[in-house]
Amino acid sequence: MTPTALNSISDAESDRNLRVLICEDNLLIAMGWASLLATAGYAVIGPAETGEKALQLAYQDLPDLALMDIGLKGSIDGISVASELAPLGVTIIFVTADYQRASLEAREFATEILIKPVAADTLLDLVSSTFKGRTPAGSPGGRSHPSRRDAIP
Repeated sequence: MTPTALNSISDAESDRNLRVLICEDNLLIAMGWASLLATAGYAVIGPAETGEKALQLAYQDLPDLALMDIGLKGSIDGISVASELAPLGVTIIFVTADYQRASLEAREFATEILIKPVAADTLLDLVSSTFKGRTPAGSPGGRSHPSRRDAIP
């Protein structure tokens, strides 16, 4: 692991309990991200390979951040999932190979857009910097999530 990745891991110590939903249809990539983030101290939700599963997981345990691929399996794509989650206060980072759709359609929901392939250091640094100074939801001073009943459309 590189020094940058190690710094991200130690920075993440203060980010414990921050929840990251992984929405990625490539299971190998999704499991790699999940392992990387869990090792860095984040609570990982998922991974979800379909938009339907992503929404189900999010409504069960609303994440603080979602790593979102645009091209999810199933009838609901990542942009549609982001359009449901962003108004609930979920930070969206698109990680996709679909540059054109990301730049045209996903921009309004995205905090950041990364184009695949993405290095582990880059992903960890971006997640860490997104969470800087943020308190986990549900903790004193943290943003409060709507209840599951309030979150379901």
